[in-house]
Amino acid sequence: MYDLLLLASLLTFVVTSVVYLRHPSACIMHPTTFYLAFHGLVFVFRPLVARVYDFSFVYRLYDFQPSMSDKITVILATNLAMIVFVAASLYVAPRLPVALDQNRFESARAAMKRPILTVCAVLAPLAIWSQLGNWQRQADNYGSMIRDLSTGAAINTDAIGWFTDAALILAPITVLLIWLARYRWWSWGFFVVFVVLQGGGGTRGPIIYTAVAIGILALLEYRKRWVDWRAATLAGLAILAFNQIVTDRGAALRGLAGQAGEADYATNFELRPFEGMDFANLEYFEYIVYAVPQRTGTYDYFASNLQILTEPVPRVFWKDKPVGSPIQYFSLWDYGTPIGMTASLPGQGWMALGYLGVAIQALFFALLYSAAFSLLLGHRATPTRQILYALIVATAINVFRDGTLVTFARQMPFYIGPFLMVLALKRILTQPEMSRALDSQGPVAEFLAQSPGERRRILAAQSAQRDRPPEATNQVAESNRDWRLP
Repeated sequence: MYDLLLLASLLTFVVTSVVYLRHPSACIMHPTTFYLAFHGLVFVFRPLVARVYDFSFVYRLYDFQPSMSDKITVILATNLAMIVFVAASLYVAPRLPVALDQNRFESARAAMKRPILTVCAVLAPLAIWSQLGNWQRQADNYGSMIRDLSTGAAINTDAIGWFTDAALILAPITVLLIWLARYRWWSWGFFVVFVVLQGGGGTRGPIIYTAVAIGILALLEYRKRWVDWRAATLAGLAILAFNQIVTDRGAALRGLAGQAGEADYATNFELRPFEGMDFANLEYFEYIVYAVPQRTGTYDYFASNLQILTEPVPRVFWKDKPVGSPIQYFSLWDYGTPIGMTASLPGQGWMALGYLGVAIQALFFALLYSAAFSLLLGHRATPTRQILYALIVATAINVFRDGTLVTFARQMPFYIGPFLMVLALKRILTQPEMSRALDSQGPVAEFLAQSPGERRRILAAQSAQRDRPPEATNQVAESNRDWRLP
């Protein structure tokens, strides 16, 4: 029966993907693409591989064995999450992004060159210092971290998380510099340096995040709906880097720098393809169903989201800070050893409220990302909004894997914050010129003081009112004609 259910899950995924690909809004940067990629890998393709090779690593590590009922529940719940997410995303974001003229990108680069370089010059030393510190902590087996025995969570004992996570700032800095350099060949040196620095710390997510953000920006500027050879090459390099870091957690890079490195947990086991913990969301979800509510007797009722209230406060300033959410109905560590577990979007929803929680969790994140798509890439799109969208949607893979609002909120200061600083600095640097123009030339200066994008919109609106033919189509339809397949 389970084999038939796996095949039915595969068929459901294929049908959903075909329906999506035939939808007018289907493109690489749509949130639906991200969720289908995540779901297809960890809940469709990998379960088939797990069935063939009879994966057992996570079951032995976590010391549990799911029943057939638990495994069936996981397959049904993951497909429910996929259907809800896809339906909600396509409803909220039913059109392609608006295509922009190339001169708008040139104007945006000219206006943001100084702010981007200034912010990068200020933040890059802090981020590099933080990352080199992470190298040392990884080599020392995270000597500053202890594991809470009741929750299994790693706790930072002698450092401030804001400083250790400041290394994440390297990701948006790399994205902005490559965008500013118009993706020229020499600008990819920034990406190589970033991969080396990030890889030595043993973390993989920021590399994937950066590659995705750069790819999305390039495709938006070149009006491509799907990946071309350049984006495919970038994806290939990111996957290779990811695979190497998964293998040794950056020990090889640290060895080149003269630092010791510890072997990865997986080196003590003979793992089959895809059996490691980086793609094991299926087993993690099975553990959640195994425990909640069968053994816990209750759900979480979305209380885990309350961690957002305590997360910003460093533990060095709050000695009695709760580990995790300040309100907890149970501990999964009472029923096994779920070390390193990432619940996934449907898994977190199940822990909150069963099947209803799965639907709510999928609906919430679908609305979050698809609303960003519509607001930032719709009829008011600008190069600035495209950058903001790329920096937001690139968080999706990590958020879908963890499944928590805390994961999304935790990344925002480091992934989005630097770009907000660029926008603030841009406003400061241009304000005096606007003031002088307004003082000296009156109404004409008021028009000239607007940004290039604002001036074009004013002129376009006046022109449309003056001589727009009755049969003219709307702006979105016109812009969608400019999108080209690779």
